[in-house]
Amino acid sequence: MRTAWFRTDISGADHEVAEYEARASDAYERAWFDPAGELVRRERYRKGDLIQVRYFVGELGSIFAEHERDYPETEFAVLREEGAPAGFCWGFMARYDGAGRPIAFGTELIDPSGSAIMMLEYDGNGELRGVTKFWDEMPDEAGMLFEYGADGTSVVVGDLEDGDTLRFDEVLRALPEPDFYADGFALPPQLAGISIPSVRDRLG
Repeated sequence: MRTAWFRTDISGADHEVAEYEARASDAYERAWFDPAGELVRRERYRKGDLIQVRYFVGELGSIFAEHERDYPETEFAVLREEGAPAGFCWGFMARYDGAGRPIAFGTELIDPSGSAIMMLEYDGNGELRGVTKFWDEMPDEAGMLFEYGADGTSVVVGDLEDGDTLRFDEVLRALPEPDFYADGFALPPQLAGISIPSVRDRLG
């Protein structure tokens, strides 16, 4: 398999660099690609220590066995993507400790432009901890963050640019798709009639 090295900058963006440049950074990753160019896994490092391995392809049983053999006692995550109507996409992630016990699960809704607009976070038992949604008027702006409780009701709205907390009702009236942000479990109008898929069914 081909490998590539990436340095992570303060914004979280990855930049492919030479191995020596990556290893000189506080945060870097080593990616493995199969002969067809598909991403297989990524090793994540902090200050030279391997902190997590992320797997993108393979059956769960094989991943667990290979991880125990190659990376004993290291935390790992399994990620998958699934298409949705109108160019949207669902992303799923399951995190496990070094012994293979689940730590957390997550589901992400990605819009046709490739931006994550909705995230659902679950604990290791599969219980929903909360929902987060994002709104950006322009791609290069920080926009707003909407947080909801496990029951789908609004908890806080934050302006990511200024760091301010905003009034939910006032913000809602000004949005182009208020119904999507009015409730934590609501989906964009393009996905009307679609249910939020279960991450545990995919990666549990």
